Amino acid sequence: MIGRQGRAAIAATILCTLLLPAISSTAGVQSRLEQIEAERNALEVKIAAGEAEAGTLKHHINDLNEQLTTLQIEMHRLDRKIDEISAQVRTAQAAIDATQSEIDKIEDVATRQAVELYKSGATDAIEALLNSDSLTELDARAELLGAAAQENTGALVRYGRLRVEIRSKHRELFNIEEELTAQMKSRAMAKAKLDQKRGELRANLDALNMSLNAKRDKEGNLLDESDRIRGNLLAIQARHAVMARGVSAEGYIWPLNGAINSPYGPRWGRMHTGIDIDGYTGQPIVASKDGVVVLAEYYSGYGNAVVIDHGGGYATLYGHMSRFAVRSGESVEQGEIIGYVGCTGSCTGDHLHFEVRINGDPVDPMPYLP
Repeated sequence: MIGRQGRAAIAATILCTLLLPAISSTAGVQSRLEQIEAERNALEVKIAAGEAEAGTLKHHINDLNEQLTTLQIEMHRLDRKIDEISAQVRTAQAAIDATQSEIDKIEDVATRQAVELYKSGATDAIEALLNSDSLTELDARAELLGAAAQENTGALVRYGRLRVEIRSKHRELFNIEEELTAQMKSRAMAKAKLDQKRGELRANLDALNMSLNAKRDKEGNLLDESDRIRGNLLAIQARHAVMARGVSAEGYIWPLNGAINSPYGPRWGRMHTGIDIDGYTGQPIVASKDGVVVLAEYYSGYGNAVVIDHGGGYATLYGHMSRFAVRSGESVEQGEIIGYVGCTGSCTGDHLHFEVRINGDPVDPMPYLP
């Protein structure tokens, strides 16, 4: 016979054999989780810096947009000015055309009068009447020559006046059009410069956004990996917690490490077909034994429930889950997470309702648990 101390030593050896791999695995996963968290924190610092840089670029682009708006207003003003000048050009051109028409009418008479003056030797008079730079100059020269009072030079004087007017109008329009051309050129250069600068900043912003998106994608991947590691850590801890309580002679383990709030048997005037194990929302629930999931859905008063068929007419039910970790039809191993504690269905607080059924009928789970 093995004494009490011998049995205690054997139990301690078995317990250490069960716990050491789990503890080692937990430490490794915890270390990786901490590494992931450190990488993610560093990445968040880079993302914050990138977003600040992006904000500065956006501010610059807004400034350029304001400048562009100002320039566009100036362009509209210039366009109106162009329209006004174009109208002036058309008016002046119409006046020039009318003057030219009048010149054409008197040109023959003016020519004959010029010939007569030339024959009389009055070449200075012809020069004065046809080549004056202004009407004032023409009138003064004509008066000095005494030609203004002579009827035989009237057409020639009129002809000279009309030529001065046409030249003056052409010079005026030429100057206005030159000024307008210079303004349009300056406007085009300024707009091209602003468009170029805005394009450069937009390209920089796009590149920065691509960089930020890449960092965000990486952060998302780190978060996903962190969640997976956290899930693995919970699975190891959950399995460790229940395996520490041993395996029953019937091959079952506890699905949750917690106190029993309500046992199997009559309760509140009706039969309580399982046991309620205390827990908190999100706490992992594990399969009590290997089997196949035959139900994983909301099931009346059980709320979110999972039923596992273990073969030979034996099945276990897990009720009031907050969410599932398995689907109907899946094979699960003993200690594998199948869902998480909650309070769905008919319940008054977070817990796991656990049942053992034989050929569909509920029995007291306690004899089947270690």
